[in-house]
Amino acid sequence: MPVPDGIQGRVAARFTQALSAPAIVRLRQDYRQQASTTGVIRDRVMFKATPSSPESPFVMGRVWLLRAVDGYRAWEGWSDASGYYTATGLELGVAYIAVGIDPYRNHKATGAGPVVATDAAP
Repeated sequence: MPVPDGIQGRVAARFTQALSAPAIVRLRQDYRQQASTTGVIRDRVMFKATPSSPESPFVMGRVWLLRAVDGYRAWEGWSDASGYYTATGLELGVAYIAVGIDPYRNHKATGAGPVVATDAAP
């Protein structure tokens, strides 16, 4: 008869420490797409609190890049403390619409663009 907390009569292993998982590796080319997916967009997201106020960096904003032709969400990420984001794995020469989404719901989602993916500098 198996002992309690055991599988097939063996006592469960005791864990003494936790290790972090290895980083996920992303291939340069996404083979699900026929076009080259080595394109990169480096841009900045900004917001205006009022129509007369100057633009300010959109800090820690959620950014989506939607393919302009069909609306496919090709990339999703976050802007940094200065409002910059870097999107990778995009189709070269394809136009995208950048959509900024406020995770704190203080501002409405806004789209801008189009921006075109270019080849990454070595």
